[in-house]
Amino acid sequence: MIGCVPGPNEVGRFRDSGRRGTWAAYPMSDPLRVAAAVEGPTDVIVLKAVLEAVLTDIEFEFHTVQPERSVAFGATTRATTGVGWVGIYRWSRQAADKGGGSVSGSAVFAHHDVLVVQIDADVATKTYASGSVTDAPREDLRGRRPCPPARDTTDALRAVVLNWLGEVSSPPNLVMCTPSMNMEAWVVASLWPDDPLVRQSDWECRADPGAQLKARPRHGSVRKSRAAYEERRQQISDGWPTVAANLTEAGRFHGELLAAINAVG
Repeated sequence: MIGCVPGPNEVGRFRDSGRRGTWAAYPMSDPLRVAAAVEGPTDVIVLKAVLEAVLTDIEFEFHTVQPERSVAFGATTRATTGVGWVGIYRWSRQAADKGGGSVSGSAVFAHHDVLVVQIDADVATKTYASGSVTDAPREDLRGRRPCPPARDTTDALRAVVLNWLGEVSSPPNLVMCTPSMNMEAWVVASLWPDDPLVRQSDWECRADPGAQLKARPRHGSVRKSRAAYEERRQQISDGWPTVAANLTEAGRFHGELLAAINAVG
């Protein structure tokens, strides 16, 4: 299995806890097996919180395939693929290579029902050179589109990632997660939904939404760390319905995740 070494904190089985969410008609009696390739360890925590909010009626197992376990859970040895968007790039190319040219042929789909690939919209502002990537299949990181709408940028970025994965179109059990401009936009919106900045129409277009994590009164600020995010995981999960209703890329991910689950048969 590509980059997946299950550990006690990486593989979880989550049951219905009565939290708000949307029911999906998952047809199998066995737990839904969800694999996730994400940029970093705090993204793992946010994604778990979101899944717990969405899949309230579904038992599921969660495996992080990127970053590799050593980075995601704080070991001293770095993963070979690295972290951030470059880690997603390297893992995607590796998965496609081991799948005979596309991720849909790889072991990750043989062992999981759904694969979530997360990459922040602000990656559209990067270049391969800025990430020291010299083997890109084509020069397709073309920059951020006018925003709003956020979707113009994320549509272009999704096409880039699909190319990394060796896919022409998205397989039904692949779910792209493209927070705009990054995952912290969802975190801030879940923790402080009434914040005036969050309520503005261009919240998904702000370059550094994570700055609002620190711009709180002394006892309300949040560090971007695994411990701080884990402490607020329940709040993030509880706030997800509002986030999905108000932020376009969050609502998109919510709907596409349910569609992928309902396609599992």
